[in-house]
Amino acid sequence: MSTPSAPVPQPTAGESAGTGDVVFDAYTATMDTNDAPLLGHMVLYSVFEGHVTRDDLVAAFRELGLDEDLLPPPVREVDAFERVTGPNGVRVTYPLDDPRATGPASRHGRRRGRQPVDAATLMVRPVRRDGEQIVRHVVREIRDEKASSLKYDTQLATCTFHRASSEGSPEGAGTLDIRPNNTAIARLPEAEQETVREMLDAVGAAFRRRCTYLTSDKLRGVLRRYVESLDGTKIRPTGGVYFVNRRHSETLGKLRDLVKRFGQGSNFVRVPLPDQDEMREMIVAAFTTRAKEDLDQLAQDIVAAQRSGKTEEAIALHQRFRALEETTEEHSELLSSSLDDTRAALNLVKLQLGGLLATAADDDE
Repeated sequence: MSTPSAPVPQPTAGESAGTGDVVFDAYTATMDTNDAPLLGHMVLYSVFEGHVTRDDLVAAFRELGLDEDLLPPPVREVDAFERVTGPNGVRVTYPLDDPRATGPASRHGRRRGRQPVDAATLMVRPVRRDGEQIVRHVVREIRDEKASSLKYDTQLATCTFHRASSEGSPEGAGTLDIRPNNTAIARLPEAEQETVREMLDAVGAAFRRRCTYLTSDKLRGVLRRYVESLDGTKIRPTGGVYFVNRRHSETLGKLRDLVKRFGQGSNFVRVPLPDQDEMREMIVAAFTTRAKEDLDQLAQDIVAAQRSGKTEEAIALHQRFRALEETTEEHSELLSSSLDDTRAALNLVKLQLGGLLATAADDDE
């Protein structure tokens, strides 16, 4: 099996592009050297596609002393197949009068400076699945721009995932088999035949890559979960920028060293936030928003547990409440703020939780 070549790094949407690393590093060093009073750090990160295997990640976690409980699960071949052949998997769109023009400008047959033309899209569609295999077909969809209609060639190739059946095989293990329908492909114009075969090669290459390397989405998820485990508070509602308490500075440094191993372009930036009123106001607003969302969700879960009679969930809900209470105390102390609104919401949820716990106690008698 050949190793896929490394793609040119592309920025991940919603993350820092990392162009100011040198400036941030100098700023961080200055703050640390001068022992300036810190609230904590603003954290930004970028992850680019690279060649990081799960074994690489495990080794790095152990070397850096990071919490291995936050590692992603092992890669499963069935997940790679589902992703590559799913709705967001490999597909190719091109104008019928120029099948080699498969770039973004050709999508839906619309190219700058020209009238719309008929376009074709090669995509993968589900056929059937059972305990032994998952079968999907490569379909050619023709969009008639003038008639606003669609036509299909329903089986240019068959992509089959064969589930591993040998004893001791890991869960989700299996192999991919791609079989072109040479008769159907031969009916297409020569230029389209080449495009179809290139698309099939792309499906195979994407599957092998996902079975070997962790995607940028997976690596970004590792960082997000780790930062949130440090009680990271979203500063930006859409995520990607967090505030982390100063007591986690050492761990943030380890995460920075970890991301350096992800490959060219990936970065993890810690921006020290000085202990100033303006910074406190920003963090208080961000934490209050997050706490309200968490408490609202907890309250809804308590009501659902009461209605369903699932009192066994009371302990887990109580643990979530205690975690929120401890985080509020920590932020209140750090920010020298009473966080009155959050405390009031905590008290209301505590009353709900008390009622659920009492019900659970009655059921045990």
